[in-house]
Amino acid sequence: MKTRILLIVITIGLFVCPYTYSQETAQDKKTAQKETYDAHRAYTQYHFHDDEMDFAFQWLLGSIPNGGAEVGEAFYVAGNIEDGNPESWQTEWENMAIRKESRAKDALEKGHKITARENYLKASNYYRTALVSMLPDNPKFNEISENIRICMKKAADLFEPKMIYFEVPFENTVLPGYFRPAIKDSKPRKTLLMIGGGETFIEDNIFYIEPEAIKHGYNFITVDLPGQGMLPAKGLFFRKDTETQMKAILDVILKFPEVDPEKLAVYGISNGGYFVPRAATVEKRIKALIVSSAVVDNYRMFKEMPFSKDTQEQIDQWPLFKKAVTSAVTWRWGLNPNNIKGQTEATKDFQFDPAKVTCPVLDIVGAGEYSNKETERQQKEFMDNVGTQNKTLVITPENEGASSHCIGENRTLMSEIVFDWLDDQFDSKKEK
Repeated sequence: MKTRILLIVITIGLFVCPYTYSQETAQDKKTAQKETYDAHRAYTQYHFHDDEMDFAFQWLLGSIPNGGAEVGEAFYVAGNIEDGNPESWQTEWENMAIRKESRAKDALEKGHKITARENYLKASNYYRTALVSMLPDNPKFNEISENIRICMKKAADLFEPKMIYFEVPFENTVLPGYFRPAIKDSKPRKTLLMIGGGETFIEDNIFYIEPEAIKHGYNFITVDLPGQGMLPAKGLFFRKDTETQMKAILDVILKFPEVDPEKLAVYGISNGGYFVPRAATVEKRIKALIVSSAVVDNYRMFKEMPFSKDTQEQIDQWPLFKKAVTSAVTWRWGLNPNNIKGQTEATKDFQFDPAKVTCPVLDIVGAGEYSNKETERQQKEFMDNVGTQNKTLVITPENEGASSHCIGENRTLMSEIVFDWLDDQFDSKKEK
């Protein structure tokens, strides 16, 4: 198949300080992104002046089409949060989660399964949103983490066909996962395995794309890798050898009768843009690969981020919400949460050789993210050297609200691109 590359030309203005949150225009933010890569930079202001908090709110709003929130609930909560205050954020989202969980329990007791399912889903996602700015030493951290999974498991049991929680044996523990077949008939079908990034839970991946996968006729699977979800609490932090983790996952999921081994795609977002292609350099059971976006060299990417470029004195002056979110991610690398700058050195050996990735490849990047020079360079390195001619790069446009990290604010457009491309790979006969 011919290489197809769709590019959007981006005009860059004058450089401004990336932390003048309340003053920046979308053009200012793209300019700042060009020089300093910040994955949590939103290009449209949704509600908050604190840019980190506004990005987290944008991510929550992006889950609405997939059942993760309701616009009235989301803006009610936002209206009660003190802008930039991580504790206020945690309290208000937890309160809404409790309300939705209570509504779900009441509906289930009365036999209203659909209402119960929809409310359990929202409760799970609101608990997850509360956790965004919470550090692992918070007394509520474990309780809220458990509530995320409890509510999702209850919702999963109310789907038709049911979404099944399962575990992958890995070394001395297990990797948690969910599996939802497109149709309950045990026939092998196209399957999407979703892998998250540097701060995700498997529940995030459900709200990212699961309903669209089912709608398009794909089985959906998602599994946490070491470093994700609550695995750091078990001593499993991010590791460079993602091929070992993927082998364990594939050994399990390829035994599911619903999974067609010749039509298995794996999608990695954020740091999953390293985890998944690195695994694919070894694991040839992966038949198609999607990334948003490719991270060929994690170390070089991290060197372009604020926690690497800023001095410790500057980090100490970061807005409270940004510092809390970044500290929580730092923990996932096996570091003291206060050692934010240590993340860069932790990734020193996190690279892969694109030439060893030989399956069809789709690389999808938001226009704002692509404006960063290192992001663009890494996509070029990946696309120029990947070991297949069946490769496509798509830059999603700002003027359709699809500019941010992982295109989290327009998941419908992202899903259309992903599944149309996958259908082109797996369907021998197209529908007219």
